[in-house]
Amino acid sequence: MAAVDATEFIKAAMLLACFMVGAPLAGFIMKGRRKLQRIAFGLMCFMTISGLFGAAEWGLTLHDMPDYRGTARGFHFYFDVILAEALLLGMFLEAPKKFRWVPPGLGLYWLYVGMSLLSIFSALVPLYVWMAAWKAVEVIFIFVAAYNFLRTIEDLHLLLTSFVVTMLWELIAVLKLKYINHLYQIAGTFEHQNALAMYANLIGLVFLGVAVGPKQKRSTLYLVGFLACCWIAECTLSRGGLVALGGGAAMVMVFSLADKITTRRLVVVSALLGVAVLGVAVAYRTIQDRFNATYNADSAMTRTLLNEASRAMLKDHPLGLGWNNYAVAINPPYHYGDVVDNYFKRMGEFSGVDKHKGIVESHYFLLLAETGYQGFVSYLLFIAFFLWLNVRAAFYFRYHILGAVSIGIAVGCVSNYAQSLLERVLTQPRNMMEWLILLALTAKIDSWRRMAVAHRAREKAAAASEKALYRRPVET
Repeated sequence: MAAVDATEFIKAAMLLACFMVGAPLAGFIMKGRRKLQRIAFGLMCFMTISGLFGAAEWGLTLHDMPDYRGTARGFHFYFDVILAEALLLGMFLEAPKKFRWVPPGLGLYWLYVGMSLLSIFSALVPLYVWMAAWKAVEVIFIFVAAYNFLRTIEDLHLLLTSFVVTMLWELIAVLKLKYINHLYQIAGTFEHQNALAMYANLIGLVFLGVAVGPKQKRSTLYLVGFLACCWIAECTLSRGGLVALGGGAAMVMVFSLADKITTRRLVVVSALLGVAVLGVAVAYRTIQDRFNATYNADSAMTRTLLNEASRAMLKDHPLGLGWNNYAVAINPPYHYGDVVDNYFKRMGEFSGVDKHKGIVESHYFLLLAETGYQGFVSYLLFIAFFLWLNVRAAFYFRYHILGAVSIGIAVGCVSNYAQSLLERVLTQPRNMMEWLILLALTAKIDSWRRMAVAHRAREKAAAASEKALYRRPVET
């Protein structure tokens, strides 16, 4: 026990030094130095993958519980958040009056966190609730830093280019695991292949939206980034990820052609269709084996049974049985997991009681069971708000890169939200960080839209005033 306590003390001291000394010092150095801020922002985007050639945790965890099967297994502190803290402090010291601590939409996120915290009153293990709350609050640093960093179209290109580099590096890691380590389903630097597939899906559709949008100086680079995401998704053999990426890509291309049909867009769409057909032909046998795997039926039944258990939990705990407490409730001595055990007993697949059942795969059933109705509704309000911002920006900035980006983010988010019916990928820290960076970009694009609307209104008022002046009778 003493050794454990000593390790915890050392980790706490290191984190205190990083967050309270290192980050503020780096922020002071970055003050007024845009080049350093750009480097920090690019590195912040890259570090969302949290690993180089395999799954790793770029951070330290206090009260670590590696065997716990919940969505938060301790109080984890990501090094990426240290970068975000330094970046936002540097920008705040540079221009305090222009800095926004509460960007658009952040209030709804805080509402979601607050409503979810209400589940602590009925939590089976209150400590686990605080672990989930810290995980949700920690990534806010990244959201606020990204929003305040993005000031110009060049900053937008830096964001996209940073993620292209990130996905090309991830592709190297994926190919190493597949062809050197000879693994079947590839998770890359992520905890699970589904999380990697949906990460690639989300940013890949943004790349595609910009690549088939108005011609940009880096359009070809973004197209390369999209193809890298496709290759990564194929290597994961994630059934949901492959379907979501294919459907999302089709939606982006349809919206782009509906926006404006150009020769370039037709050529790009035709080329992508050709690549898709070739890729499916090459990997057809592997993909077919994955979709026809014998354990798929058991997996589907387990999902259904865990959803049923979630409904029972919600019925008994309308406020939620506790954020991050599902893994406790689904196992003995609680009765909610009996529905799973009884089914497999009847099938003769095992005897006894499974004491190590995992949590429900559906993100929405997980929210309902753990955070109750209030947490679930507040989450839906949050995601609906940003979807509305993207749709509005896509229409307002038609024929512009901002509209193309908004289409990509909207479709990427919709595909992730749809996949969340089956996979809780947005509870994974890497996916959360990428997601919130793109939502920060969404909020910034909306602020640019509002500035453009206000500018046009001023111009219109000035023109009307000038016109009225010319019509005024001349006094004699």
